[in-house]
Amino acid sequence: MALVVGASSLSGQGAGVHLRLRPRAGDTLHVRMDQTIEMSRSSKPNDDDSEGGDVASLVLLARIAIEGADAEGATVLALADSVRVSGTGGLDASPSLRAARAMQGQRFRFRVQPDGGTMLTGADPMIQGISGLFSQLPATLPREKLSPGDSWVRAVEIPLAATPDGRGTATLNATFRFDSLSHSDEYAYLSVRGRLVRAGQVVGSRRSVVQTAGDVTGKILIDLRRGWIADARSVVTLRSLISGGSGKESGPTRVRVKITQWMRVI
Repeated sequence: MALVVGASSLSGQGAGVHLRLRPRAGDTLHVRMDQTIEMSRSSKPNDDDSEGGDVASLVLLARIAIEGADAEGATVLALADSVRVSGTGGLDASPSLRAARAMQGQRFRFRVQPDGGTMLTGADPMIQGISGLFSQLPATLPREKLSPGDSWVRAVEIPLAATPDGRGTATLNATFRFDSLSHSDEYAYLSVRGRLVRAGQVVGSRRSVVQTAGDVTGKILIDLRRGWIADARSVVTLRSLISGGSGKESGPTRVRVKITQWMRVI
C-alpha cells in the first residue's frame, strides 16, 4: 500500500511519543490474518432487498522474520505457512482469492518503513499487494511526536479484496486518531475512519459504468516495544451502482460489499 497524497493536521505539539514501526533485527513474529468478504446484488431500487449473496473467507498463518533494520526501515522475510481459502459464486474466482491461494508455502521479502509503508521486492505481479497484509498500515504515521487525542488526515491507496469494477484498489480519505497509551507505555491505541468515492468504467466492458462509495472503520494496536502492529481490525462497507448494461430494458444493478479483516500477532 502506498501513500498517495497526505495532508497532516496535528492538534498537540508538546511532549509525546513517536508512533513508528521499528522492529528489531533477529525478532520473529507469528501472525494470523482472518478476512471475510460478503457480496450481494440487487436490481431493485432498495439495495437492502438483495437477491442472495456470495461469501468468501481467508485464514492466513505466517511467520515474520526481521532480517535487518536501520534508520530507514527494516528488511522483513514473511513465510506463509498456511493459507485456507473458501468462497461461493463469483467470489471464489476473484483475483484476490487466487493471489491468496498462490501464497501457500511461499516466502516474501519486503521493506517496512517507519511510517508503515511497505515495498515488496522480487515477486510475481499478482501478489504485489501481499506485503500490506503483514504490516496492516499504509504509509500514514507522522514523523512528529504525538500525544493521546492527536489526529491527522491522510489520503492513501488501499487494497480492496472484491470490487464490482474489477479494480483492486481505491483512494481512501481517512482520519487517524491516537486514542490512548497503555499504563505501561508499551502499547498505543489508534482508530481510523474514512470515506472513499470512485467512479469509472467496468473492466472488460465498454458500456457499463460503476459508481462506488464506501466507509472504512478500524482499530490499530501498536506494540511500541516490538515496533510492530500487534492487532489491527477493519471493516470496509462498499455500495456500488452499475449502469449502462447491454440490455435495453435492464436497469441499474446495486452491489453491496462488506470486507471484515483482523490481523494479530499470536
